[in-house]
Amino acid sequence: MNNENKTDCSNIILNKKQSIKVEIKYNSRAKHNILRLDPRSDALIITLPKVLSPSKIRGLVKKNANWILEKISLLPPKTPFIDGQNFNLMGKNVIICHDPGNLVGVKLINGTLMVSGKAEHVSRRIKDWLKKYAHNTLTHKVRIMATTLDASFGRISVRDNRSSWGSCSSQGNIVFSWRLIMAPEPVVNYVVAHEVAHLVYLNHSKDFWNTVGSLDANYQESKNWLRINGDFLQRVG
Repeated sequence: MNNENKTDCSNIILNKKQSIKVEIKYNSRAKHNILRLDPRSDALIITLPKVLSPSKIRGLVKKNANWILEKISLLPPKTPFIDGQNFNLMGKNVIICHDPGNLVGVKLINGTLMVSGKAEHVSRRIKDWLKKYAHNTLTHKVRIMATTLDASFGRISVRDNRSSWGSCSSQGNIVFSWRLIMAPEPVVNYVVAHEVAHLVYLNHSKDFWNTVGSLDANYQESKNWLRINGDFLQRVG
């Protein structure tokens, strides 16, 4: 069996009123069954160390039904990118204004994000704009912090990650979630400091965290903010 592979499972009934879509991941390195609610799709993701029959999977879900329902109830509301909607951009409030006849494309003007074109394209155009904004902003911050450590980095890219806000490879390539740009700027700085520190220490040793602290003295506060508010960022857009 491969270390990890996926299979979709049909909806499983939790109670008389509610069911949930289940996605199964098999990972031979997992030590036990892991249940996680995906804040983006509202699906239940189950990671298993070995293959289970559909009946046993249903039994596992029903056994944890109360826990699953509680997690669903705690999810923040989704925030779609539509005309009149507010969202945060590095701690500053931004309101979306859809002006179909305007030729600006997507442009931020005094806290208003002007978006032209058809209504059905607004969400995609905003996401594309935010990805570019995130790439430019994060690259600038990486460059400054890497210079502080006299460290070199490779390619910087942004993706729509579900399980991490950033990662750094042994080649010095850094990947960020574009959704990070909607967190307060101190939180953005922490994630950048975390990945830049990996350019020096590709682990989470004491020396690594000391290096993070040298770049961001208040990183623990931002780390806690992400732990508490991460699901909210995944629900935006």
